[in-house]
Amino acid sequence: MEQSILILDDDVHVRKSLAISLEDEEFTVHEAGSSEEALDMLETTHADLVIVDLRLPGMDGTEFISSARTKWPKMRFIIYTGSPEFRIPAELASVDCVSNSVFLKPLPESEIMISEIRRMLK
Repeated sequence: MEQSILILDDDVHVRKSLAISLEDEEFTVHEAGSSEEALDMLETTHADLVIVDLRLPGMDGTEFISSARTKWPKMRFIIYTGSPEFRIPAELASVDCVSNSVFLKPLPESEIMISEIRRMLK
């Protein structure tokens, strides 16, 4: 079965370039520009993993992960942020569905993230 990934980022260029890389790796890719849009989409669209930007309009990425984890406990999450000083919030650090690897924008090579996605989806 093909694995499905949702990219949650308010920057359309970031979403599109990441989507192209993931589609090249045979993932099914969905995109959302806000946490609210992503939560609505997940009601009808399956995703095994969500790549989450943290700074989002409205509900931020940390709140999104908390909400999504409650509704879809098998879902996995990778944080992809433009904040170089970012640390995983304490409430997410010990949660095994959230990757301990935080990816910083811009991502020079998608291979590192793709290998983490594959590890998390095993």
